[in-house]
Amino acid sequence: MKTLILLLSVLMLITSCEMAQNTMTQEEVEQAILAKERQALDRWSAGDPAGFASVFADDVTYFDDIGASARIEGLEAMKAYLASLEGKIPVHDYEIVDPKVQVYGDIAICTLQYHSSVNGQAGPPWKATDVYRRIDGDWKMVHGHWSLVKT
Repeated sequence: MKTLILLLSVLMLITSCEMAQNTMTQEEVEQAILAKERQALDRWSAGDPAGFASVFADDVTYFDDIGASARIEGLEAMKAYLASLEGKIPVHDYEIVDPKVQVYGDIAICTLQYHSSVNGQAGPPWKATDVYRRIDGDWKMVHGHWSLVKT
């Protein structure tokens, strides 16, 4: 009986240590999500829309005000959509304005505004909601919705 209790205690200790290693603080998750956003937007602003797909999960869904007014479903469809924008996105500077990340376990919701400029000329501002899910320890976007800010 003592052996069984000792074995169960060791298993509980190992499990709790593994769970602690996989747990990120709210601030660490926020930083990880914003780093993913910047990773994708750095590629986008460099005129590489296909690079935006680097943060997507296989089952991603997406809407925007450019050409994705109908829901895009899945990574392959998303890659095809982004390929259709190749050469249409000018190289530009951008700023992420007022980002907020809300974390609910393995789900995080990032909202932000995207302000761009080409040669000092401001482009139209965008607002975005991107939903991330932790998959095998990595944060992947499972849904994105981008729309123009109505003025």
